[in-house]
Amino acid sequence: MLIGLLACKKTPAAKIQVTPLQTLINTDTTLTLFHRMILRANDVALLNDEAVTLFIPRNAVLRQDGYPELIIDSMSSTLADRIVRYQYLPAAVNTDSAGYTPNTTLLGIPVYIGKDNAGNLLLNGSATAANKPTAVGKASVYWLNSVVPPGADSLTELLQTDSSIKLFARIMARTNLYDSLLQTGSFTVLAPVNHALLAAGYDSLRIDTVNVDSLLPIAQNQVVKGTWFSTTFPSKVTTLTGGSITVAVAGGVLQFAGTGNSTPVHWLSGDQVGGSGLILHHVDGILSP
Repeated sequence: MLIGLLACKKTPAAKIQVTPLQTLINTDTTLTLFHRMILRANDVALLNDEAVTLFIPRNAVLRQDGYPELIIDSMSSTLADRIVRYQYLPAAVNTDSAGYTPNTTLLGIPVYIGKDNAGNLLLNGSATAANKPTAVGKASVYWLNSVVPPGADSLTELLQTDSSIKLFARIMARTNLYDSLLQTGSFTVLAPVNHALLAAGYDSLRIDTVNVDSLLPIAQNQVVKGTWFSTTFPSKVTTLTGGSITVAVAGGVLQFAGTGNSTPVHWLSGDQVGGSGLILHHVDGILSP
């Protein structure tokens, strides 16, 4: 009888271990939107207790950047996953080199991290986080002041998904400049928005039918050597054609000019990472070195 009783004894169910990161995100009322995004991305498995680095935006930051509950709930799981993984580093933050240091993310596309004048971390030229992380178990958590837009795998991906620069995308496709010259090295693309190309007489019909040789200088002059964010441009940059472009700030706005520009070309937006070694900005004109 004793043997039978022993044989019937049930093994207790294994206790589910909740990691420190899971506890933080499950219980901190300022992280409910980030928690929502983690669930939308199916990325709960990323909250293991490991020596990783997370850049986390609190509710106020997500709302100010256009990610309230409704938007998060309606976004694709793929987009949510890209946002989360781009703010997740599998190692400690590295800012050893001068300027911006590319840091590997779980998305596979680097996030460029430097420091501002106050010593705070500066990500991709725009988002900041205090230099001192919060230890959560083995992980290090930095609190973001704005969401870091996920980087793209390539310039082609950025061009194909942005309707505001679709005419410039056609020029780049016709000249094959990206595939032939820009896949290795460090470059910054100053992409003119559609109305800038239309004002210069380049509508889609002309771009598709004109001789490619006449389009190549336009494409080459909008690409400068080096990776530059809006906060790091030097006073002069060099285009692929070897021309010199002067960079200045007027009224708090970046402007660019070559010797052939009667009026400066103005920066509109940007700081977008397109794979390793390439940054894209939107501008309102065509550069003429």
